[in-house]
Amino acid sequence: MGIYVVVANQFDEFSKHDNVMSYNTLLKELCGLKQIELRGVKFIAGQGLGFEEIQHAYRLAVFHGYAEEFSHWHTWVNMIPAGPTLTHKSKPENILISIPEQSDNGTYTANLLLHAQNELMCDHLTGQHVQGMVLLEACRQMFLAVTERFHLDDYQPPKRYFVLSEMGVRYTAFVFPLPAQIHYRLIDKQQPRHDRVDVHADMSIWQGEQAVTEVNVKFAVMDAKRLGAREASLALHAVSTHVNSLRQRLNTPLIMMNG
Repeated sequence: MGIYVVVANQFDEFSKHDNVMSYNTLLKELCGLKQIELRGVKFIAGQGLGFEEIQHAYRLAVFHGYAEEFSHWHTWVNMIPAGPTLTHKSKPENILISIPEQSDNGTYTANLLLHAQNELMCDHLTGQHVQGMVLLEACRQMFLAVTERFHLDDYQPPKRYFVLSEMGVRYTAFVFPLPAQIHYRLIDKQQPRHDRVDVHADMSIWQGEQAVTEVNVKFAVMDAKRLGAREASLALHAVSTHVNSLRQRLNTPLIMMNG
């Protein structure tokens, strides 16, 4: 039985491999291009496709009589994104993970969810692998989501800020637009003050039964009102420092050099 994984058009180089097809190619085939025999083939929606694209292709396939070929179309994409409250992202295309779930061994797991219109994927793409910065952002969203969902029951200010203090990343292999999971492990959590929680955690992205990216982070969760006042004070100091420096330069007479 033939199988095709359909990926976003941005992964055009990756789509040239056997058993992979770009979204544009799929639409052309469904509309009668007939370069590929579709009967008896199973199609699966892969990474990078948006909800509208996934639904459009499915409806088009059913309309043209390929319901059986698309019976497993949603196998990899039928997952609920983590949402703005957990990821601190307002646009759906910028959310890179599914809702994290707690495992029996105390770790937390989410699926990598790519969208071709993501803010980090709109410019530089090799056409084969997923950029490292996309994976790093997915891990950032992971530690936000896990902390928001599982680790702040005893700390509920009206509004919270997450302040990152350390992040180390190690890439061990390319990640391709195929299923991948992010695993989160809490190393330490302390509450040194009533308005602050300190967290140390590590994460790993797995694809094809191997860890392909590892990230270690330290961050603090703080009361937004208290931190906001401190942030405003630091911003005022930064502006004052740079304006004073500029003022001194503007008041310095120009010395003409004869050469």
